[in-house]
Amino acid sequence: MDLYDFGQLVKTLRKNSVDEYGNRWTRESLSSAIHLTTNQLGRLERGDRKYLDNQTLQLLADSLQLTNLEKKEFLKAAIGLSDEKLHSKEDPLAQLNKLIESMESLQVPAYINDVYSDIVAVNTAALSLYQITPELIDFAQTEPVGLNMLYFIYSPEVGYKEIIGSGWRESADLTMLFFRRTSLRYRHTEYFAYIIKEMLRDKQFYIDWHSSHRFQEYQDISYEHFDYKHPLYGPLKYIATETVVHTQKGDLFFMIYNPADSTTAHTFTQIKNNHGNRAYRMAEWPEKIIPA
Repeated sequence: MDLYDFGQLVKTLRKNSVDEYGNRWTRESLSSAIHLTTNQLGRLERGDRKYLDNQTLQLLADSLQLTNLEKKEFLKAAIGLSDEKLHSKEDPLAQLNKLIESMESLQVPAYINDVYSDIVAVNTAALSLYQITPELIDFAQTEPVGLNMLYFIYSPEVGYKEIIGSGWRESADLTMLFFRRTSLRYRHTEYFAYIIKEMLRDKQFYIDWHSSHRFQEYQDISYEHFDYKHPLYGPLKYIATETVVHTQKGDLFFMIYNPADSTTAHTFTQIKNNHGNRAYRMAEWPEKIIPA
């Protein structure tokens, strides 16, 4: 991102973060904490400050209570280069279509998220695993952020809690940290503001969002381990891993469920044989539209 956008990001993070005493950062209090003058921080937030030393960046990240994985995204943002300059010149939609082709060749559940955790595409195996019917997809499309992974995790209409059982808490924590990490460089955008406003209407999400920077035991994890008894398919063990595809319109995250035992491998094969493995486009990408 360029200097102006980075400044807007810092300003947004400041306005939505608190200090160790629970007080929202002001420009005056944050500048003191990171050893800058108020004027210097103001220039940074306006995109006028062209150089930031490593110590200042570290103090900023610590003061804003960023998780370890968020800090990496924050440092990427501070480089001052846009996605167009950092990544390949290939057409983003062509890159997505390649991912979708790959997903249809798999024998396991898989889906693709964007930086906002919108579900861009999903295969039949994943839909079958989580009992997502066409009617439920139609309903989700009428809901604000209904095609977002956070909605999938938290909404009682989807029924994810009933499927995942006691493992829901850990899954929700890891999904929240994934969202925090992937969205970090986009917190200043109108689309992020729209998503977070809608999701904060959910009481449990509200609690989790405001406490998620304290999930110390999960902060360095970029995969998720599942071990539960599915109400339809029985005991399952699998690991969700991500492949990051860099595009000029932001990263795409190809999530694949890898069987962790022979029983799960057999179950996934049966799901694929019974239901096929067609891939479906879901949320709009790369353009993000805020509903009127």
